[in-house]
Amino acid sequence: MAAKRLNEAISLGASAAEPAGIVFPPFRLDLGAGRLLNGADAIPLRPKTWAVLLYLAERPGALITKDELLDALWPDVAVTPDTLNKSIGELRVALGDDAKGPRFIQTVHRRGYRFIAAARPAVAADQADASPSSSGRAVRIPHRRLFVGREAELHFLSMRLTQAQAGERQIVFVTGPAGTGKTALVDAFLDSRAVCESRAPVWVGRAGSFEHYGPQEAYQPVFEAFERLTRPPNVERMVRLMRRAAPMWLAQMPWLTDEADAEALRRSLQGVRAERMPRELAVLIDLLTTDLTLVLVLEDLHWSDPSTIDLLALLAQRRDPARLLVIGTYRPAEVAIREHVLGATVRTLQRHKHCEELSLNDLAEEQVRNYLAARFPGGDFPTALARLIHTHTGGHPLFVVAVVDHMLSRGWILDTAPGWALTTPPEMIDLGVPDDVRRMLETQFHALSPAERDLLEAASVAGNHITAPIVAAAFDREIGDAELHCETLARGRFLRDTGHVELSDGSLVRRYVFEHELHRQVVYEGIPAGRCARLHQRIGEALEAASGARGVDMAAQLAGHFMRGRDHARALPYLTAAGVRARQRFASREAIAHFEDALRMVALLRDPEERCQRELAVRLALGRALADIHGFGSEPVRENYERASALCARLGSAAQLFETLYARWYLHALRAERDQTESLAAELDDLAQRLGTAAYGVLADSALVRTAFYDGRFTDARRRMESLLARQPQQDVAEAAGYGVDPMIAATIHYAGAIWFLGDPVGARAAARAGLTRARDSGNPFFLSAALVQTALVDLLCRNSAEGGDLAEQAASLAAGQGFALWNALASALKGWAWVQQGRARDGSREVERALDALRATGTQLLLAYVYAFLAEGRLRDGAPAQGMTAVSAGLSLTKTSLDHGYEPELWRLKGELLLALSTAAPGRPQRGRRRGTPIVRAADFNWPEAEHCLLRALELSRSAQAKSLELRAATSLAGAWRARRRAGEARALLAPICDWFDAGLDSPDLVEARRLLAGMSTD
Repeated sequence: MAAKRLNEAISLGASAAEPAGIVFPPFRLDLGAGRLLNGADAIPLRPKTWAVLLYLAERPGALITKDELLDALWPDVAVTPDTLNKSIGELRVALGDDAKGPRFIQTVHRRGYRFIAAARPAVAADQADASPSSSGRAVRIPHRRLFVGREAELHFLSMRLTQAQAGERQIVFVTGPAGTGKTALVDAFLDSRAVCESRAPVWVGRAGSFEHYGPQEAYQPVFEAFERLTRPPNVERMVRLMRRAAPMWLAQMPWLTDEADAEALRRSLQGVRAERMPRELAVLIDLLTTDLTLVLVLEDLHWSDPSTIDLLALLAQRRDPARLLVIGTYRPAEVAIREHVLGATVRTLQRHKHCEELSLNDLAEEQVRNYLAARFPGGDFPTALARLIHTHTGGHPLFVVAVVDHMLSRGWILDTAPGWALTTPPEMIDLGVPDDVRRMLETQFHALSPAERDLLEAASVAGNHITAPIVAAAFDREIGDAELHCETLARGRFLRDTGHVELSDGSLVRRYVFEHELHRQVVYEGIPAGRCARLHQRIGEALEAASGARGVDMAAQLAGHFMRGRDHARALPYLTAAGVRARQRFASREAIAHFEDALRMVALLRDPEERCQRELAVRLALGRALADIHGFGSEPVRENYERASALCARLGSAAQLFETLYARWYLHALRAERDQTESLAAELDDLAQRLGTAAYGVLADSALVRTAFYDGRFTDARRRMESLLARQPQQDVAEAAGYGVDPMIAATIHYAGAIWFLGDPVGARAAARAGLTRARDSGNPFFLSAALVQTALVDLLCRNSAEGGDLAEQAASLAAGQGFALWNALASALKGWAWVQQGRARDGSREVERALDALRATGTQLLLAYVYAFLAEGRLRDGAPAQGMTAVSAGLSLTKTSLDHGYEPELWRLKGELLLALSTAAPGRPQRGRRRGTPIVRAADFNWPEAEHCLLRALELSRSAQAKSLELRAATSLAGAWRARRRAGEARALLAPICDWFDAGLDSPDLVEARRLLAGMSTD
């Protein structure tokens, strides 16, 4: 976390005190007495063994080499490694630890040791049983990280924990200006007996946001908190639960799985919608908290990303029981100034009573007096001293600490042998310091040496990455000098040492943070603009060099530094990488923000050719993120790819041109725009032939197969697919497509539909299942949803309503769970059509109507004409022909201009049937549905000429498209109508040839019905 770690320098009621102990349940290190405690029981350790434990526990999570331990604890003694091994062995016995399955001390083979338990400081109140020092005097508590006061606030949090432990989820926001001690209150609460000595297990996940020099990383504090929760000894349980309930989150933590598992997991999540990400974590938390309580602390939310806030809102609004306490801290003023989404979210949650707010105010005079008593044990100060300090500071905790530090530096407060004493009467003290905490900190900063000021300025620019090598590079000093100054400042009021951090080359350096974020802000805001830009540039270069291959993990930070350093060319690749990384986290809003920043940087480049090349690369990445948010058929996506296409025409590579063409083809296909889709498919084919690679050939052929299918050119679709299959492509081109369904799967299942239309229902079902098998083998839910939908369509075209309905149910369930709105809508329409075929016409029609609304909401036009046909058939069978006519008219209207007119003959046939049904309907009574070809009892025949025209039109169109399956249906309907009008000879002449065209052994429902009608006419 930036500018503070687990223990902020300032308390809620005073400055914070140096920890009196370290807690890692069930153990506690009593620093005053030098004891290891298990509850109230002391566990004896040799002095050196105690020293090893303390050194490790003070640096949780850090890799401590054996050489470092030997140098630190045996600096002037020649010892063998066995000496250290002996101490480690004694610690394992004392802690009940196991080297093979460690809970506390992990051995890193050939390198050193890592303390892996969740350790946190314990304040003095938790060490009431600490023994006095050997001198007999009370142990003097150093001035830092002292906590006093805020008893009411601590009680409030303890009560919320009690409610959470009872299964009632709690969301609490701790608010207040900078320096009022929000973090210190959280520290004190987590170190309190309510948490540490709870009878039921309590897991704590804690992290914070930090001020960034660009868009925030998606879910940054949440990931950091869960990274801590997935450390030993929790790791096995967490991985098991994440694999079951939150694979999207597990995929973002590849170090928790082996490489092959991580790759399989990543592939299985292709096409998954971002909306699933927060839902997964909510379910994970519900599962995790069935037998333990989770305290999730997210600090400085005024700097957090929108996705984190959305997640908090979801956690707060869920009503399922969960042993969950979420504590979020933020500054209301920052939220208001930045117009942060957190403000509206908190107001909404408060209005519905889904959260509570704990607002921290400045200290009362009595609390200032308590602070002085705690900071200076044994001090005999007059009452007027606390009044003087309170009057000057207004009780602002950070300001109180700064003023007391000033008094110490002036010698007005001294540590005498008997105790602390005030050397000057309060009425004689002229503080002579600014009356504002920021100006006070500025005064302290300017009192430092020039070298120290240089270092702090560089550190304020570095933000949360303060190490000696980084800041030394920024202000051009030797690393040794920087280390010395860092250590000096860490003993003052500005920096704090947080232990070691491992660099990319494996070396260990000390890491520092600012004592309080306000210290960093004061220093940073005072840097002149030109100098600030130069420092950002140098910090960026130093971080880039230090991060090595892991630079992509710091892309957002590096981009921010180079943006502030005005190095636009260098910022661009990192902004793009940060956008890609955000999209990998299924956080497309944050990805778009990074890409839009990149486009702004592009506009500042001077070289026109470089500007075009860079913009093209950004737009190709931006298109996918825009599609995630707006849908691939949306206007923002169209505008982005139109611009990319124009750039490609100027200087893009052939590969970039192909990607742009494929994206535009996919977009116009979803919008069912016939002319654009067909011309782009032809361009793809031409370019693929020029490029000459198998992958491009598959992509182009797949686009052509699908275009021909939707356009009703079924023989073209079959020819192109058979040519593709003859080449036997082995290459996996799903990645090359970039979006949508795997091209081979998509081509196969559309080919299945085409050959059904061409009169081969057996081959169609076989091809569809081949595509479905490929989709299942891919492990990709997006591909599988699409394949289930298309296979269900083929089965239902074959009138196989049982299997088709089951596949539609599977598709709807999978798509709903994954958030695939398009596939869910189409699956629901197919499910309704299956019900219609099974005799549940009214229920099926209602389901199709609901699916139509959902399909329109996606903005997709493709297959909409089919769905109108499903609804028309349902209304026909339900005896509601007038409503059916409305549906069929809407469908026919679409086929006039859209790509989607492969099913047009069926719409004309249904219109003819509906007109006949309207002719035979008795006034005032609904007509029940009838099967095609059954005799019509004519009450009136005023619709017959138009109905006959529609049926003839269906016959003409199906023959033109060589769609034998639709020709069979149209011929059956028309033959039945002619037979009812005493035209049996014409009916037989029409129906017999098409029945004879099909294989005599075929017994599809449509063919069985046609042959039955033909056989009946032989007796007429």
